Amino acid sequence: MVRSVALAILASVRALCSSASLAFLVVAIACADTPGVNLDEDLYARALAHAATLEQPNLNDGLVARLRHREVEALYEIAKSMNDGGDTISSVLIWHALADDGSEGEDPEAYDETPEFDYEGHVPSALALGFAYYEVDKPRALQYFLMATSKSGAPHQAAMYNAGRLFLELDDPSGALAYIRYCARLDEKHPDHARPQLSMTCTKAYEELSSQLVGSDLGLVEAVECFAYGSFDDFPQPNTKELKEFDGAMQHLQEYAEMVREGSGGMNAKRRKRAWRHLESAFNALGHLSIKGREKMSKLQVFLIQYITERISALARSLESGGNDEL
Repeated sequence: MVRSVALAILASVRALCSSASLAFLVVAIACADTPGVNLDEDLYARALAHAATLEQPNLNDGLVARLRHREVEALYEIAKSMNDGGDTISSVLIWHALADDGSEGEDPEAYDETPEFDYEGHVPSALALGFAYYEVDKPRALQYFLMATSKSGAPHQAAMYNAGRLFLELDDPSGALAYIRYCARLDEKHPDHARPQLSMTCTKAYEELSSQLVGSDLGLVEAVECFAYGSFDDFPQPNTKELKEFDGAMQHLQEYAEMVREGSGGMNAKRRKRAWRHLESAFNALGHLSIKGREKMSKLQVFLIQYITERISALARSLESGGNDEL
């Protein structure tokens, strides 16, 4: 379950977040004391005014002093407090100033999804934005969860789990498998950033998702993408004959797909024969892999191999009868 946090988006903010108005409100005035943090001076004044209203004098004095020095953590803390107090717009704008490092771009789906991409922004603020956008703009929420997972050497485990859940909600099961598995196995590479309870939760979620995908009609491309993340033990392992065989089959499918695109107006007999041979080679390679590697495969991968080869057979039959179906 996506963690509940105090980031309730009011109706007015939903309209704001779902339009270009949010970007328009961020006036980029550089804070001289903190390079890389752009904060509108009126927004900064609102943050100081809010800090002055806090009920704990000792905390108040310390926070105000830190805000005057434009400390990142102080800005993040005051944004949380402002959000809790109902000033959602100000809190979101502050988190943007802290989280946005230039990698977010205009298209959420274009964000680099490679694990451990070296994100340079403020991870807690990126996570907060993920929750803030969750109900109003899921692709944008996913983008910020991915950013929070991508701090080199310090990936955020909860962000991985939520990214995986959002991938699934956005009909991308391969992305869901990848990030939920990444969350479950984080302790192997980054034990200091992994929590045992969350690792167990992600392991269970991965197992349940894998079971749900067995028997589903994914489509050929999605089935291929799921195969790479379909084993908790990471089969096929890098630099193995199994991986080389699978990659070889995928290369033949890619060659077939390119021939179909190039011959969209129709293929002559010679090109049709070459396309058929690519399908045959992919089918044979996957058939050999399914025999030799079956004991190492997960139940999901066994299903996926069968599904992929059945789809390849259907493409070959269509090709023989005069069709030239895309993958």
